[in-house]
Amino acid sequence: MYRKELLKRKRLLAELMQKIEKELIRLPQGNIRIAMKGKTAQYFLCEETGDTHGKYISVKEQDLIKKLVLRNYYEKMLRVLRKEEKGIAMYLSSIEGKQPEEIYTSLSKPRQELISPLMLSKEMIAKRWMEENYEKNPYKPDEAIYETKRGDYVRSKSEVIIADIYYELGIPYRYEAAVRLKNGMVKYPDFTALKVSTGKEYYHEHMGLLDDESYRLGNMRKLEEYMKSGIYTGDNLILTFESEENPINIPAIRKMIKEIFISDDD
Repeated sequence: MYRKELLKRKRLLAELMQKIEKELIRLPQGNIRIAMKGKTAQYFLCEETGDTHGKYISVKEQDLIKKLVLRNYYEKMLRVLRKEEKGIAMYLSSIEGKQPEEIYTSLSKPRQELISPLMLSKEMIAKRWMEENYEKNPYKPDEAIYETKRGDYVRSKSEVIIADIYYELGIPYRYEAAVRLKNGMVKYPDFTALKVSTGKEYYHEHMGLLDDESYRLGNMRKLEEYMKSGIYTGDNLILTFESEENPINIPAIRKMIKEIFISDDD
């Protein structure tokens, strides 16, 4: 489960090592020894191996002092980075082949039907999430007349656009699935979407009638109830808007959804 994170970390280490190696070329050679005389720091340049005293450097040579301190810092960093990078490479090499989560999915269907998996891949978890039955909004289902690319029926053309964005990006979603709040109330967010890489659920409300005052007030009360139940923007609630003067911003919504649900390593 850590493979992607380790690969990402390995790339970061490689970039840092490359940067440090380039920087070391332009820095002066030698180690710097700093001794305190009272409250005053004194600086000494140690150029030879085994030199524990060094040549005194005047405090006026601040540029040289800073460069020597930076060299020492870079050299220590480089040693630690190389050690970690080597450890990650060894670990990744040791786990080449099938991951534990993939063993169950590699079995034939008759075998899968006879046992329960100990571990599931993220893709299998997402598939099961999509196949689960869930309580749907019972309010006027006949008003859901607009068909999405996935074959769902939603209540507005804007919801078609949003549903199709989720579908095109391969993000599992449910339409108007019930959410029970802490006070016992049941709400039906427009969309509930699953971030496959983490298994986290997000609730997406599209405010499509902001010109209507009663609609705005009703949604404000709903958002207040959401917040009391730990559902809020910045964490697990996505809000999008439109009005007559400000139509739905499709590129911005697509970009936001992609950034939330699809990382660079997914």
